[in-house]
Amino acid sequence: MDSKESPESISSSQTLDRAVQVMQVVVGLRNEGMGLSDVVKKVELTKPTTRRLLLALMGNGLIEQDPVSRKYFPGPELYSLGLMAAHRFGIQRIAERSLTRIAKVSGDSALLSVQRGYETVCLAREEGHHPLRSHVLQPGDRHPLGCGASGIAFLAAMTDEQIGEALEANAERLRHYPQLSAEILWDLVAETREQGYAFNRGFIFEGSWGVAVCVSHPTSGMPASLAIASVESRLRNKRHEELVALLMEEKAYIESLKIGEQVTGP
Repeated sequence: MDSKESPESISSSQTLDRAVQVMQVVVGLRNEGMGLSDVVKKVELTKPTTRRLLLALMGNGLIEQDPVSRKYFPGPELYSLGLMAAHRFGIQRIAERSLTRIAKVSGDSALLSVQRGYETVCLAREEGHHPLRSHVLQPGDRHPLGCGASGIAFLAAMTDEQIGEALEANAERLRHYPQLSAEILWDLVAETREQGYAFNRGFIFEGSWGVAVCVSHPTSGMPASLAIASVESRLRNKRHEELVALLMEEKAYIESLKIGEQVTGP
């Protein structure tokens, strides 16, 4: 422990970390809401602690509770904060047209994700017209880096030292993904760096495949990923290479945008 850091400051930091964790769990379900017992299970804290954190978040407008169902939902202050951050981090609005084009051309599901610390967070999903789909990843879902095509793409864009730190930080969570050992993830990183794109061959859920490329926000440089998720049969026989080419086109389009063009592109 840093000798300059008091026990009080450490306790405050831990409380903040836990409050953010609680907020992320509630926000992750978007409009579905979540009961207290479900929040407790997700964050693995005691019921009194979880309730206290929820009350603090409610007091700041970050979380609200429905008086009838007693479920918790994202609060209005989150919307205000999101608007203020949108100019720098609003990759979802910028990538909206790209997601639509990707889904229309491929017929599969187009996904936009961002990296948050050692996690991958899905922001948006656009459905294609093909009846066979992979429904594994939905907006708001979070997974440790390395899980899924986007997670592999993010890992590959990091330095080896950063990858090692991420795998160590996620070691406990990765135990829930037995098919993704550290050795396999390092192999996938090497493959992604060589190919220029990530290819998930059902490493999370059997039969659910996907490809992804990293893309940078045109003004802030914030990393995101464009991905296509589908069933195994639709990504075999090198069809995935056609889809990667489509992702690369949209990656180039997004990264070429300038302020003022970001919502009026073709």
